[in-house]
This record gives sequence, structure tokens and C-alpha cells, in this order.
Amino acid sequence: MLFPTVLATIAVFLASISEALSFHPPYPQESVDLDTPNRFLGNAGPFNEAIGYGIPADTPEECKIDQAHLFMREGARFPQKGQVEDYAELLETLKNSSIAVPGGPLAFATDYELLDFNATKYGRHISFDGIYSGSNEIHKLGAILRARYNHLVDESSTTPIFAAAAQKVYDTAQIFGDSFFFGGRAGDYKIFVFDEEESETANTLTGAYSCPLYDDDTNEDLVESSKLDFDQWEADRFNRLSPGFNFTDDDVYTMFSYCAFELNAYGSSKFCDALSRDYLIGHSYQLDLNYFYTYGPGYNFSTVGGGLYVNATATMLKQGPEVAPPLTFSFTHETILLNYITALGLLGDQTTLDVDKVDFNRYFHASQAIPMGGRVVTERLSCTNHTSGKDESYVRILLNNKVTPLPGCNSGPGFSCPLDDYLDYVSNKTVRFADACHLNSSVPQDLSFYWDWETAKYSTNYTFEY
Repeated sequence: MLFPTVLATIAVFLASISEALSFHPPYPQESVDLDTPNRFLGNAGPFNEAIGYGIPADTPEECKIDQAHLFMREGARFPQKGQVEDYAELLETLKNSSIAVPGGPLAFATDYELLDFNATKYGRHISFDGIYSGSNEIHKLGAILRARYNHLVDESSTTPIFAAAAQKVYDTAQIFGDSFFFGGRAGDYKIFVFDEEESETANTLTGAYSCPLYDDDTNEDLVESSKLDFDQWEADRFNRLSPGFNFTDDDVYTMFSYCAFELNAYGSSKFCDALSRDYLIGHSYQLDLNYFYTYGPGYNFSTVGGGLYVNATATMLKQGPEVAPPLTFSFTHETILLNYITALGLLGDQTTLDVDKVDFNRYFHASQAIPMGGRVVTERLSCTNHTSGKDESYVRILLNNKVTPLPGCNSGPGFSCPLDDYLDYVSNKTVRFADACHLNSSVPQDLSFYWDWETAKYSTNYTFEY
């Protein structure tokens, strides 16, 4: 029999082990930011917060927000009818194939049923089911921003919401407006719709489309010269692990799309689980190449397209809430949002990406910059200077919910940029849209709808085509 003191020592030892095994540190040490397929779906997957820099989004001490401007792409949506037809064809091919290895990554497909995307009715509409649905994300954003900017809302007057004339964009604007204004019971709003097919105008929410000199095919040969082919690489993997399917690179591309839209519409996807992480990383880089060289830092006209909105926002920030609207909400496409982010300089100064191997040191990631529901919020801060006793103005950018300091301009509270320095920063990075695009003098030369929406005759109707 063991002595009592020995038993007590053993008990203490076992208790310490138990405590150690169950102990959770107050600050987690593991990184899980990239441990999800969502981070590798480029522009096609559900909303992702930017990884950010750890800067609190709370309003800095001794400061208040006196202006806020939201610029956003559409939320997660259903796929187009043509995409659903591709999914159905892929499933039919898989079900008619024999599997020599039942336990392979594609084994589930033999009795997998095509999800009811109901593309005829809902195609390109914002999704409303599942944890990642666009409706859910947009409603949440509206509620969060209402709480954040409630003090800027004048419930006695109408607040404008501006949207490009596309079904998915209009849906996003409407869902956001209903959430932010509580269905009209917490203030009135009106959506103004801007024709994205209209050519040669600076008064638009789709600047890249209305600039005659903007050519997103400029770098097409460069992108297509890439030796990277992760779709074929993954097809070879499937054919090794699940022989009998005879997978092609086109099948893999369709599976990738299916993965993204199942998440957008229903919140889970066995196709996402079947795709290897190596493939997702590689394919996301190929998506990055395309966007980088067409609407991002790799194309010099990206700053022209995005500069249209950067300059308009800078004018409102300079005028202040006494002259300019304290709140603006603008909704457009991911391509235009990427122009805007590029013009702000938030993606670093890299102007080339390697087309033949994955550049893991790049700053540019489409999935972090322009996922479904991607957005930029520009805030003007009024902060007390205790030395002078006066209030001073600063500018702060939130990219996909995370404070993102401007390169070389972050000396203000919460790493914001002093307003005068911000205005200099913008003027040095952007050019006048009308001049760069050689717009005809007979068309609008500047963006004016933020100021003249009450008097100009902008459309408030958009007819959907199903």
C-alpha cells in the first residue's frame, strides 16, 4: 500500500496533467485564416473578411466619424442558367461512368443529386439559403453599419442608394437598404439605377465599361502564355484516384465553379471537399493572374477606372458633412470594385505577377479583395488635437471589414491618414477620368450623382429579365 503522501503527490501530478490537457490560452496561437476552401475561390466564393493588420475597427479615442462612404459589389448569388446546365452535364457524366476505386474522392458523385438552384427563376439573383447566402451577409452588413453610423442618418429626409443596372447589383442594394433603414421604418431611402451599357460618360457606376480606351484584353496574350495548368493537374489526380471517370480539365473547372456556388447558395459542398488544397491554391493564383492584369495593378488603366470614384469620394471628404452627404452607398461589380481598390493603392506597388509559377510573396489575392459581397468603406474622422484644442480630420479605409492603412499615410489616430495628406495622396495617384478616357465634350465629364441626385432625373426603376 502506498503512503498517503505518495498518493497525494500522484493525485496532484494527475490533476496538473488534466489541467494542462484542457488548458486553452487566452490568445489562440494557431492560425486558421487560410485553412478553408473559401480563401481560394477568388471572386466566385462567399464573403471573406480581409486578413488585415490587427488594427481595431473601433472608432479611435477622442474621435468621431462624421462621414462614411460604402462602395460594394454584389453579394453571394445563385449561378447563371448556363452554369447550372454545365453542373447537370458533369453529374450525368459521372453517374454514367464506372468507378474502379469506390473510396476515391469522386465516389460520392454516383448518387449525388443536382441541387435545385432553380436557375430559371433565381439565376444571378442573390442567394437566400445557407449560412453563406448573400441575403444573410447583406442583411448583417446593413444592421452592423446602421449601428455604426446611426448618428449620421437624418430620418426626416431621404437617403440615396446608388446601383449599377444589373439584377444582382440591384438586389444587393435593395436588401442592404431594407436592413439599414429597417424596411423604411428607420428612415427613408431611394435607389437610383445607372445604366451600365451607356458609353462615354463619367457619371456612372461602371467607369471601366464607359471609358473608350479601357481594354481589359490588353494583357490577354500575357495571361494566356502561362504554363500553369492546375485544372489538368487536378484532372490527372482524379483519374489516378478514381479511375473510370475520365476527368478532363474542363470538368475540373466546372467542379470548381460548382463548389463555389454550392457554398454561395446552400452553405456546403462535397465538390469543395473533393478538390485538393494544392489545386485550390494553384487555381486561385490563375484567377489572380486574370484579375491582376485586367482590372487590378497589372493594367495601367485600372487606376483610371477606379480613380473616378476615389476622386469623387475625396471631394466629399474635403467638403465635409456640412456640404457633402454624410453617408453614401454605392453598389457595382467586382471588376469596378477592384479598379477602386487598385486606385487607392491598397494592393501594394507590385505591377507584375509571374505567369509561369505561383508567386507566394504577392500581396494581391482576389479572394481577399473582391469576394462576393466585397466592399470598401471610407470614413472621415474628426479628432480632438489636445495641443491646439481644435478638431482635425482624418481618413480611414476599411477593406472587407478590416482597417487597411494607406501606404505611407497612416500617422493619424488608429493609423488613419490626415485629410490634407490624403488629398495629396489621391491627387498624386489618380488622373481625371474624362481626360484619360478622351471623352467627347458632349457627354458628362465628371461624376455628379452624389451631389445632384435630388434634382437630376436619374432612373429609379430596373426591370428584371428572367
